[in-house]
Amino acid sequence: MDFLSVAVGDVVVVGSPSQPAYLAQVIFCEGGARSAHPSFLQVVREDDLAVLTIQADWILERLPCS
Repeated sequence: MDFLSVAVGDVVVVGSPSQPAYLAQVIFCEGGARSAHPSFLQVVREDDLAVLTIQADWILERLPCS
């Protein structure tokens, strides 16, 4: 449940159901109506710098920013 502690600036490993896992940097977090935990994230995919909106539970691993 790494996605519960994701913050803007973190580098994450994203595993979506439709493509292989990839590294991305979080640029925006949106909380849900029932809690402040992220439900959707905007990330920049490292490979091609595409900006994507993903579900927070697609986060496989979180690498905190320093």
